[in-house]
Order: sequence, then structure tokens, then C-alpha cells
Amino acid sequence: MKISKISQRTPISREFLLLPKQRIANQDGIALMLVLWVMVLITAIVAEFAYSMRTEVNITNNFKQNEEAYYAAIAGIEQAKAELLSAGDKMYLDEQGNLIISDDSKVPERKGRFGNTVYSYEIVDEDRKLNINSADAEQLRYIFKNSGVEGEGLDTIIDSIFDWRDADNLHRLNGAEEDYYQSLEEPYSCKDSSFDIIEELLLVKGITPEILYGPEKNKDSQYKGAAQYLTAKSSGMVNINTADRVVLEAKFGITAAGNIMVQRSTGQILVPVAGGDVKSRYFSIISTGRSNNTKRAVKAVFLKKDDKTIETLYWNDNFVHKGKN
Repeated sequence: MKISKISQRTPISREFLLLPKQRIANQDGIALMLVLWVMVLITAIVAEFAYSMRTEVNITNNFKQNEEAYYAAIAGIEQAKAELLSAGDKMYLDEQGNLIISDDSKVPERKGRFGNTVYSYEIVDEDRKLNINSADAEQLRYIFKNSGVEGEGLDTIIDSIFDWRDADNLHRLNGAEEDYYQSLEEPYSCKDSSFDIIEELLLVKGITPEILYGPEKNKDSQYKGAAQYLTAKSSGMVNINTADRVVLEAKFGITAAGNIMVQRSTGQILVPVAGGDVKSRYFSIISTGRSNNTKRAVKAVFLKKDDKTIETLYWNDNFVHKGKN
């Protein structure tokens, strides 16, 4: 009977047979593993939290610098407007090509600083350029040819500009209308109306950024950049005191342009000749603000109605400066 009772007992576990010190050692090992895993988990959480906080700080700092740069650019716009309102009757280019719009013979300091935030601006006379909306075919052809465009590409650009700005849907021999623009990989409509901004030319068949703005920095190109000679906002009259020779030749002819340049060499022309003007009313201002490594540019086009009134015709909060103006 005793033997049968012994055989029915539950088997004794290995853990129970261990000595007390050995059992305690195993429990310590398990506890240590749990602590290590908890530490790993806490470390991961802290690292993720620190990364998130650092990202938030960087975003906030970038936003702060972007806003500072933007309002610095706005300060430049306002200072440029004040300069335009106080401008005298003189308006010409100095030897460096800077626009002089005051009775002084030097360019005012067109920059400023607020602590670590700085701004600078330039004033561009839009009446020194050929208006893309009123120019005829031969004038446009002269501008683009002198910018480096040749052959069939020149015919395509001229015809396409007229198709873009006219109201009908009939394309010229080398031009393009709605059917062409809708067949593109990313289709859009032909405007069939006047250009609002000169950058709109990039939508016209045959015109590339290189043709419009000239080569990128440190790159060779046959193109000089047609944008420096063209505008979409002007009186349609060309200021003979500030216009580039290429524009004068396109507008008035080579002989008249030569005579104008001779007169300009002796001083400002006071009386209009050849159908041109001696004053300007349309100006674009490009103001750039900088805060540390952040830069923001604003471009605006203004009509100076009189000595007290300036009308805003165009505004771009995120202007990207390309080529010449």
C-alpha cells in the first residue's frame, strides 16, 4: 500500500529541487531582463519625443524666419514706393545701368536692416520695354532675333504669341490654338486674350525658360533672354531716356534709335522725339528680404498716377528672380 501511494504523487519540478540561492539567482535574472526591456522602451519613447520636439522647433524657427524675410521684403516695397512718389522730373540710366528717378545724380541706397533681418530692392522701369500686348509682328521678331532665336523657331514664337493674345480660335501658319495646348501631356487652354504678366510667355508654344530668361548661371547659351526687353504692363509708349538700344531699334527703327542714343550721350532728353516719351509711369519693384538663411522675394508692378497716387497692378508674394528685368 505504501508503494502505491508513493507512485501516485505528482513529479517534483526541477525548480523545486534547486537550492534556494539558485532559485533567487534565476528570479534576479528575469527581473534584470524586464528592467532592460523597460529601459529600451523608455529610451525609444524619449528619443521619438526628442525628435518630434526638435522637428517642431525647426518648423517654428523656419516659419519665424520666413515671416521675418517676407515682412522685410514688404518694407523694401514700401520704401521703393516712397522713392517713386518723391521722384523728380529726371529719369535716366547711369553708367552701370541703374535707374535714376531723382534729381540727384546717384542711386539712393536701396536696402535696409532690422537687426539680423535685411532687405534690398530694385526698381525697374517698365516703360523702357516693348509692350508684348501692343507690339506688332516685326517688332517682336526683332526682339526675339536679337535675343538669339533663329529660323523656324522664330516664326513659331511670333505666330504663337499672336494666337495666344487674339480672341479667335484660328491659328496662324506656325502658331498654336486650343487644339495644340489641349494635346499636351499636361493640357491647358489657349488664353485668347492679352498677357497679364511677362512670365505668361512660358505657356506659349516655342518659348522656353532659356529663351525668355537667358542661360542659367555659369552656363553658355545662344540666348540672351527676351524678358529684359518685354513687358505686359506699360503705357505702350517707350521712354527714350531709359530704353535699351535693342528696344529703340525695334520700336523706332535703326536710324532713329541711333539718333536717340547720340542725344542721350549729351544728357537727358527733355522733349519727346520719334514718337517716344521722356517719362515713365509704370514700374516694377522686386524686393528681397533675408532672415538668417531664409530668403523671400516679392514682385509688384505699379502705375504712378501722380505725385500722391500709386496703383498696384500686379503682386507676387513668392517671386523667383530669374534672368534680367
